[in-house]
Amino acid sequence: MRTKPRKKQKNYTYQELQAMKHNEHRAAFQSYLQAKNHVIDKAIFIRKWMAPTDRDTVMECGSSSGKTAVDLAHHSGCRVIGVDFQDEAIAVSRAMRDKYFPNLKSRVEFVKGDLRSMRFGRQISKVIMPDFTEHVPDDMLGEILQNIGKQLPDATLYVYTPDRSHIFEILKHRGILLKNPPGHINVKSAHELQEFLKRQNWEIQRYQWRPSHIPIVRILESILAHLPIAGKAFRRRIAIVAKFRG
Repeated sequence: MRTKPRKKQKNYTYQELQAMKHNEHRAAFQSYLQAKNHVIDKAIFIRKWMAPTDRDTVMECGSSSGKTAVDLAHHSGCRVIGVDFQDEAIAVSRAMRDKYFPNLKSRVEFVKGDLRSMRFGRQISKVIMPDFTEHVPDDMLGEILQNIGKQLPDATLYVYTPDRSHIFEILKHRGILLKNPPGHINVKSAHELQEFLKRQNWEIQRYQWRPSHIPIVRILESILAHLPIAGKAFRRRIAIVAKFRG
């Protein structure tokens, strides 16, 4: 099945994005506490992929419920700064941290901010965008990448997001069987995302794809993803590591 040609991307204002429902923050953190398969699969991958240590300060872009920030700090000893532009996300993430992980209050903080223009601490060594880029239109995403790169030229960027070429994403965007989440306004293919990062002066250090968290689907994808041409339709997620070369 071919990827449906893209419609011209809608121009969203910052206020429109803020008002959009991007996630059920409290429910997302509860899924982490309940060790739901899809949440833990992602968490384990990200912590091994990034391999933070107690010497690292990590910034999470679009921290939402706060579960990724909490998980990284809990398992590695690193310090994490979660940034989100929605008041609800910041309130929920702080409340969940304080209630369930009070020992992390000194190492995990959540701040409301506009990543296009906010100032960052120079101590930040790693930046993670977990399920973030698909929620941001190109113009704003470009500004965010430039702001991060210019202020944190030595930091390593980690981008984790769905792949637009996967069969599930194709069906979602065509409205067939599956529903596309309302906040997913800019899902890209692996090729599109890598090219976009390069245009923003980010050099790709490493790219890999990940299969689904569902066992039987994971097995099928792990086999079918290696097919010539059609294989990209079975690569569920994108994981990119990049460095700024501006």
